[in-house]
Amino acid sequence: MTRSTSTSTSTRTRTRGLVAAVLIATTVGLLAGCAPGAESPKGTSDQPDVSQFSVSHDGPTPTAMTLDDGVEVWDLTVSPSAEAFGIDTSDESISDIEVGAYSSSGGGGRPVRFLLPGGTIVDARANEVIFELLDSPDGVISQTTGEVLVPKGRTFGLRVDAPAVEGADAAVAAHQEALEAIGLPTDSVRELQQKIAAEPTGSPDVDSQRIAVSASLPPAQGLRFGVSTLFRPGREVTMFLLEYSASWDVVVPIP
Repeated sequence: MTRSTSTSTSTRTRTRGLVAAVLIATTVGLLAGCAPGAESPKGTSDQPDVSQFSVSHDGPTPTAMTLDDGVEVWDLTVSPSAEAFGIDTSDESISDIEVGAYSSSGGGGRPVRFLLPGGTIVDARANEVIFELLDSPDGVISQTTGEVLVPKGRTFGLRVDAPAVEGADAAVAAHQEALEAIGLPTDSVRELQQKIAAEPTGSPDVDSQRIAVSASLPPAQGLRFGVSTLFRPGREVTMFLLEYSASWDVVVPIP
């Protein structure tokens, strides 16, 4: 496989708005503060036994994940499904949203790899890999424009949280490294630097708005994949979160 050098803007489709809102809600909690822990032990088996990384997951074994010399490998070229991502849909929940979450507590994160359509390979460190399934029996349509915000049927999304870093220099370096690894231009590095420089000074504001800088690959086989750096300005100690995300344009019937 070769790395892709395709580029695109950081705009995500509005049809994933509801999914993105739920993922962001979890991200807000992570931005409030992150404490490093001990490194997770490296796995050696080629079987998908995530316990070797001290990874917690409540659900069926995902068919899209394998281990390769201690690296958690996710094949995102497969058709999205609950089975592929290890999402339990049998809990009789009244929610239309189900997740397949893979969490670890190591301060440096665990090695993960994502295989994207077109041969792109993304290597990263992650504390959280969260797949999300959204069932929308009727869809969501804008009452003002008539635009379809969430399609009728079942859709999927993904969020990957890298270990949080403290300080602007570390955040800029991590953002640039992620862009280069994916094959994206580094235009958003300057944007991040400008937004950090514009951060207000004075008393910390616990209700300050979250700031995000993003960049994405062009859609490939219905998959959109990108990376963002997020932070809340006005804090005594500013923590920055590097986040990878993906959404699928594929809509399947609800079983």
